[in-house]
Amino acid sequence: MKSQIPNPTSQIIPKSQNSKFKTFNIVILVLFVIWCLLFGAFEAQAASTVFPSSALNGPSGVIRIPSADVIPYKNFNIGGAYGKTMPDGGATGEATTYYMMNLGSFHGVEVGIVGGTEKGTSDVREGVFVNMKLALSTGDEPDPMLLAIGVENLFSFTQTDVYMVATKYFKQGPKLTFGFQGDFPANRFRPLGMAGIEFPIGDNLYLLSDIIAGETLMQVNAGLRFYLNPLLSFTVSGLNILNNSDAKDDKAILAGFNWANIF
Repeated sequence: MKSQIPNPTSQIIPKSQNSKFKTFNIVILVLFVIWCLLFGAFEAQAASTVFPSSALNGPSGVIRIPSADVIPYKNFNIGGAYGKTMPDGGATGEATTYYMMNLGSFHGVEVGIVGGTEKGTSDVREGVFVNMKLALSTGDEPDPMLLAIGVENLFSFTQTDVYMVATKYFKQGPKLTFGFQGDFPANRFRPLGMAGIEFPIGDNLYLLSDIIAGETLMQVNAGLRFYLNPLLSFTVSGLNILNNSDAKDDKAILAGFNWANIF
């Protein structure tokens, strides 16, 4: 299916709500551009020797949450994942798919797109959404603490969220990511906490886990990521392994890849 930026008029949404979401997305976009102008000289430089891999929701990250890593200027990556949901009671699972692409468009700025299937169905979303991330620290020192802000699923009526995240590198390779995320279910702001870890268990193999929690939502994800080389990685992941009914994703198992600078 040919991906295209979703057209808000194709959805049956009251005009007042449509206008509210359009205004919100425009404000987010304007604020992001201002941040780019103010902090465009900053560039997050990863201490590891591997290229940042994408989270399932698009931006560079762990499994489901974004990290403070930013793709370097003039670099890009593409990725995808495919799997099945695992409903309780022996019911048949639905196919679930994610695909994404990210670009280091300026120094310290990552812009990307993400698409996939809707939660609870195997139907593909109406188009692709935009992700943007801005690094707020340079990460020049050994074992740096990186900081970034961003927005996910821009132009979506129901899935847009904003975040601030930090990633701390440790000696011997582990990375700890933690931060804040805010989304807007039912036209209200909902604050969420998020945290994740990437722990090397070999030269090319990383153990991954992350969590999103707040109010009645608690989603725990886990997985393994193998780097065939510094630019190409393969990931096996389990989403919502505790099967929380209020989680952002259904319980599912997926296999995916991420490939940087393939041309």
